Amino acid sequence: MAANDAKIEGPLSELLGLVVRKEDSAGDVVDWGRARAVNGHQFPVDYMNFIERLGGGSFEESLNVRPPLVAASDAEHRIRAISPEAQAAPLTHRWTDPDAAAIYRVEDMVIWGETAGADTLCWITGDAAPDAWPVAVYSRNDLAWTVYHCTLTEFILRTLRAEFDVCPLSDASLFGLESPRFLSAREEAEMMNQGSDPKDVGHPKVPSA
Repeated sequence: MAANDAKIEGPLSELLGLVVRKEDSAGDVVDWGRARAVNGHQFPVDYMNFIERLGGGSFEESLNVRPPLVAASDAEHRIRAISPEAQAAPLTHRWTDPDAAAIYRVEDMVIWGETAGADTLCWITGDAAPDAWPVAVYSRNDLAWTVYHCTLTEFILRTLRAEFDVCPLSDASLFGLESPRFLSAREEAEMMNQGSDPKDVGHPKVPSA
């Protein structure tokens, strides 16, 4: 854990204590006022803290957390609503709990991440305050949504600790994984530009003979 992580409390502090990062790792600097204006909604506090401390990036290249959209021209791999085309597809409206279909609407979902197993990770916004938005996972194994009543940070932490009865993701490589590697998209791009392998983070190089 980095020295400045000591100021963080709660689930994010616990998550920071689990992950392996670059020694000089830093989060993303975000103009949240502009992000709210561009996206048309507020953001959960835990997500803003996550982005400011870790940045948008991935755990073991298996689970990716998207940064917020701050410019309309930079929409790829950013926070966004489910597309109208996806909303129109019948499979998008399937739920593992049949009662959920009467409670939640796909139109209220905002994508915050995805997995190597092609799962989609969302918040269900609705009328609730951002800090009360549940997480919804569209599993490629189930071809349906499952709702988890926790924050983004809690969802990731509980997945890494294997605290769910079953793995919520199609790819179970993160489920119960000790010391997962996290690398932000910005850090990964910098390392590649410098000719370094992002996979070396958390794995010291073996000296050549």
